[in-house]
Amino acid sequence: MDDTVLTDSTYSYKGQPLRITFKKLDYQIQILHRNITRDTREIRILLDGIVQTLTFDGNRWCFAETEDNTDFAQAIWNAVCLRYRL
Repeated sequence: MDDTVLTDSTYSYKGQPLRITFKKLDYQIQILHRNITRDTREIRILLDGIVQTLTFDGNRWCFAETEDNTDFAQAIWNAVCLRYRL
């Protein structure tokens, strides 16, 4: 958990919100990068008002701060892939 976002103008780019349901809970995600491709290895997202960094370790996506919740990080990446048609 990096930092909280105080205003909408904190970041110069905030993509359209994505909604994801994981284990019967709804989450709202906004991508904080413009150019996401298949070769992207790290993305910053706004997850329910908290900035998170997702990293790719060669096999799976995980949160940069912790190795927990790799399934949740992978589900977020799957939603990003659907949005950007990767």
